[in-house]
Amino acid sequence: MSVPIEKLGAACFLENLGLYVNRQTEPEKYNLYNGLRAMAEAIESLTQVVYKIEKQLNSLNHKLENLP
Repeated sequence: MSVPIEKLGAACFLENLGLYVNRQTEPEKYNLYNGLRAMAEAIESLTQVVYKIEKQLNSLNHKLENLP
């Protein structure tokens, strides 16, 4: 299964949490990967907002270009 590029970072950090980290014995490592996963999810969310704004701006530009 292919992961969309926007979700890849979070998916990789989540995988690392499951494969390489024991929350009980390595809390610092757990917090690191969990923080990186959260940051990747925030970046994904911001990317979606930027795409939406870009789409709206393109639509507005197209409408402005077609004004008499």
